[in-house]
Amino acid sequence: MTLSRVWTFLGLLAAASAVTILYPGLGGSESLTCECPDHQCQKVYWYRFLQETEKLQFLVFGNSANSVKHAEGIDGTRFKVSANEGSKMTYSLRITGLQKNETGFYSCMFNSPKHEQKSQMPAGYYIRPGESPPTSSPPIIKTPKKTKTRVCPSNIQPVKGCKPLVLWPSVGVLLVLAVVLISTLYYFSRLPKKCRHHFTKKMQL
Repeated sequence: MTLSRVWTFLGLLAAASAVTILYPGLGGSESLTCECPDHQCQKVYWYRFLQETEKLQFLVFGNSANSVKHAEGIDGTRFKVSANEGSKMTYSLRITGLQKNETGFYSCMFNSPKHEQKSQMPAGYYIRPGESPPTSSPPIIKTPKKTKTRVCPSNIQPVKGCKPLVLWPSVGVLLVLAVVLISTLYYFSRLPKKCRHHFTKKMQL
C-alpha cells in the first residue's frame, strides 16, 4: 500500500464517527445505514475503499426522493439505496452477493446545504466476507497453592520446609540449666576463702 493510499484510508476511518465490523458469509448480504441528524440531508453518496485494489470507489448516489444513480460498472441489482423519512432522515444501502474481493471500508457522505453541520460522514462499516469474528478466550484465574506445615520428629535431622516444634522445649531446658550453673559459679566466686575451705571440708565429712 502506497503512502498516499494509506493516508486516504486513515482519513476515511478518522472522518467516520463510528466504524462497525461485519462478517457476512460468502454470497451473503448486508444492510448499511447512514442517519442524518436532521432533515437537511437531501443527497447521499455511497462509496467504498477495497482492501484488494487499495482504491477509493464511488458506488451509488441517492436522494430523499428515492432517485438513484449507480456508478459505472456497479450492478444496480446488487446495490440498492432507499430513503426513510421519520424523526430523522435515514439512508440505507443493501448489498447482496458479497465476495471475498469486496473486503473493505464502506460508508456514505451527505450533501447538505448546512455547511456548519458537524456529521457529514456519520458512520462507517468494515465488511469482511467469508471471515469469522474473533472469539475471546475466557480469562485464566490462577489459584494460590496451599502450603502444608510439616512437623519433624525429634530424633531426625530437620527437613526443609518442616517446623522443629519438638526442638524448642529442649532448647528452653538447656537455657535454664545454663543460667542455674552460671549463678552457682558466681555465688562461689563471691565467698571468702575461709568459708569456701570450711564448706569444702564439711562436705568431705
